[in-house]
Amino acid sequence: MKPSIPIHKCGAGLLLGLCLSGGPTIAATLNVDCDAGQTMTAALINIKPGDIMLVSGNCKEHVNVAPEIVRVTLDGQKKTTIHHPGGPTASPHAVYVRAKEITMKGFTVTGGLDGIHLSGPASAVIDGNVVIKNSGRGIHIDKGSIARILNTRVEDNGSIGIDITGASYAYIGVFIPRVPTLSPNTIRNNGGPGINIERSSGAWIVGNTISGNKDSGIAVHRSAQADVIGNLINANGGDAITTSFMGGVNFKSEPRQDGPNQTALGQPNAGFGVRCMVGGYVDGPIGTLSGAQGSKDFDPSCVNRMVNP
Repeated sequence: MKPSIPIHKCGAGLLLGLCLSGGPTIAATLNVDCDAGQTMTAALINIKPGDIMLVSGNCKEHVNVAPEIVRVTLDGQKKTTIHHPGGPTASPHAVYVRAKEITMKGFTVTGGLDGIHLSGPASAVIDGNVVIKNSGRGIHIDKGSIARILNTRVEDNGSIGIDITGASYAYIGVFIPRVPTLSPNTIRNNGGPGINIERSSGAWIVGNTISGNKDSGIAVHRSAQADVIGNLINANGGDAITTSFMGGVNFKSEPRQDGPNQTALGQPNAGFGVRCMVGGYVDGPIGTLSGAQGSKDFDPSCVNRMVNP
């Protein structure tokens, strides 16, 4: 496995001195073919900032992206599966990220306790992946980590689809709020809430489809906060959105202009459209969010600032 590195020439005089003294590290492209017996784990040992790892095949391994790794791209090229091998390993998770500025795209991730686990503080862009059939959570973000989750399917996992906790933050469906283009995710058929946000964490959740999860579509609690705009939230086993224990939800927040959240006709959630308990708050237009038990339910401790679209 040889990196492809461009060759640069230096001129005479002072430029020669600069060349001999060394310059900035030149990024390399590393090729990993898991079907040929190569592993991402081995390639990560020598990866450098700026490098791109192009991966193919069925990678039966636990992938640990260590804290000393920074600013690299792992590209599965939409033809690579990371499948946790089971049995005793360094981690029960298929992909365990403790690094910063990691881009992970084009993989199917399966077979772990968590599919992708950020523990931090870590930071990653998770773009164009399929996170499916992990026994616990699809994507878990904790300990002050930051994730951007774009163009990804998170489905059929045993517990929560996307879990954000421990003063972490996630952008789900949008790279940053001021970029108008959406990058919608599908979060469906997971064994708990589609998205869970808790313990002083936060999220922007914009333009996604969140459906068929066993619990609420989105749960915000324990002093967490979320801006929830322009999503389609259907047929979940709990409420479309639940907020509680000092959690808060904003349905309208600048600079986004994506319109209200919706529940499709004939696909109500099993609980309420919006439920608030124990000191939570909800602000902004309710849209068409609905449930079999009604559009909303607030206990007296909650702040209700919802309005019609």
